[in-house]
Amino acid sequence: MRRRLLVTTIWAAGGLALGCDSSKDAPKPSDLPAVPAPEIPAEPANAPQPEAKLEEPAPIEQPDDTPPPPHPGPWLWVTRVSAGIYATPKKDSAQKLGYVKRGAKIPVLAEKVEGPDCSGGWLKLPSGGFVCSMIGTMDPKHTEARFPPRQPNIEDILPYTYVRNAHHGTPLYKSIPSRSKMCTYEPYACETKKEKEEKAAAEAAKQAEAAPSADTTAPPSSESNETAEAPRENSATEQALLAAAESLGEPPEATPPPELKPWEDEERLHQVTHDKLELKGDPFVARHMLKGFYVAVDKTIRWSGRAWYKTTKGLIAPADRMWQVKGSTFHGVEIDGEEITLPVGFVYGTKKSVVTYEIDENTLRMKPKGAAKKWEPLPLTGKTLKIQGKDYYELKNGTYILGSAIRKTTPNPRPPEIGEKERWLDVDISEQMLVAFEGDTPKYATLISSGRESKIKEKDHSTPRGMWRIREKHIVSTMDGDGTAAGDLPYSIEDVPYVMYYHQSYATHAAFWHQNYGSQMSHGCINLAPLDAKWVFYFAGPELHEGYAGAWSTKDRPGSYVVVHD
Repeated sequence: MRRRLLVTTIWAAGGLALGCDSSKDAPKPSDLPAVPAPEIPAEPANAPQPEAKLEEPAPIEQPDDTPPPPHPGPWLWVTRVSAGIYATPKKDSAQKLGYVKRGAKIPVLAEKVEGPDCSGGWLKLPSGGFVCSMIGTMDPKHTEARFPPRQPNIEDILPYTYVRNAHHGTPLYKSIPSRSKMCTYEPYACETKKEKEEKAAAEAAKQAEAAPSADTTAPPSSESNETAEAPRENSATEQALLAAAESLGEPPEATPPPELKPWEDEERLHQVTHDKLELKGDPFVARHMLKGFYVAVDKTIRWSGRAWYKTTKGLIAPADRMWQVKGSTFHGVEIDGEEITLPVGFVYGTKKSVVTYEIDENTLRMKPKGAAKKWEPLPLTGKTLKIQGKDYYELKNGTYILGSAIRKTTPNPRPPEIGEKERWLDVDISEQMLVAFEGDTPKYATLISSGRESKIKEKDHSTPRGMWRIREKHIVSTMDGDGTAAGDLPYSIEDVPYVMYYHQSYATHAAFWHQNYGSQMSHGCINLAPLDAKWVFYFAGPELHEGYAGAWSTKDRPGSYVVVHD
């Protein structure tokens, strides 16, 4: 299923559409429209841009991790949809360090700096960089400062509450609808109990009629002495209708059934695209969703006897058509160099635990000795025994575990382009493992899910192998696209957490819609458990300062290397 994954990220002055699958088709803008409420201006249209080409800097050393002292003030509350942060007090895309979003509270210095493109003056951030003072307010009593929109919660497993749409055709309203409008767009929501029962009975009868008959008795042949059942006579009502039709000289025409929406017709469902789900020009509904779409929730509202979700995009979704998803509690392990060292492994797959064994190295006799739980980090010695063609890895406690039951670290040596104290990520596709390094010192190890591989071109989502620097990173970014292989349906995931692009449209990011870490699952990106994605996000460069929604790599602040290999 070679789907094109599009990623939308808001910029202060423009946009960028990216994704996890580098298809031959040019990507298109794909973000959901913003709510048309007066206090939330529309988001700018996003246009695809070529991958930035950075001059390769010399190997760098990592900055001191000591946190800065708390900022005493003043603060700037962002009221624009988004705004850029620049290295100098002027709008220069080549000098853009990152961006902030509406509702963010960012530390600034009190004194303003004059510069072009901002008549109100520029404000310097303690961490470096400048923002235009006109993008927000420094008044803590301002309504936007007192009641800002929900910001990503980086202290929790997931930055937002996420819900999954459970039915085809669920509308995303531009505002909470009146009951009459709700009944227009969602007639099922206004059905009486009797209507629902009749509808269910009709559906059951339809399924029973379509089911093959359980009677396997052969029908009587023409040579049989049994008499066939006589045809049923028309009822009086049917005879009256036929007589009326004959008097008109032609049979009455049947009333055509109402035209089905694309997502209501199973035969046409595979033809649905995002363009067909959008309701351009409709004053009440922005678009419809397919089953499996995800939205991020800003708040829950109760109105007209129904619960509604206001999404982080400002749209309104009926809560009874969706169900909440939880982020996995799984996370990798920090390598302290003492209790935990490389190599390290993790049990993965469908089993909750895997047996460990005592093995006599002389006779190779095996004896069960405990069990290792799924996702449990297992320090290994590096020693392997082969018994009846199967590898068994020795754990540091002296027991052995079946090699095929675990994933283990097998990172490559540090490439010469990477400095001795520089941070970088090693991604092993064959073992589905990631190891974060600082120079030659491992700092963290965990499971990943890379792109699903296939010999069929249309279904191949292989993660490219190579070595690249992280180009940009975003706390959240929306991913959606249309299916490109036969039978594929469109997909949409709002505000995917902890996204770091390193090559074209390929990125590392959190995946909360599955928990099959250690197995190929993605469209080409490197999926991580949410807690792992967050750890890696804040470990790798470019650095993301307080209040930032995203950051770009520059010559002076290059992103960390990502090395992907088999």
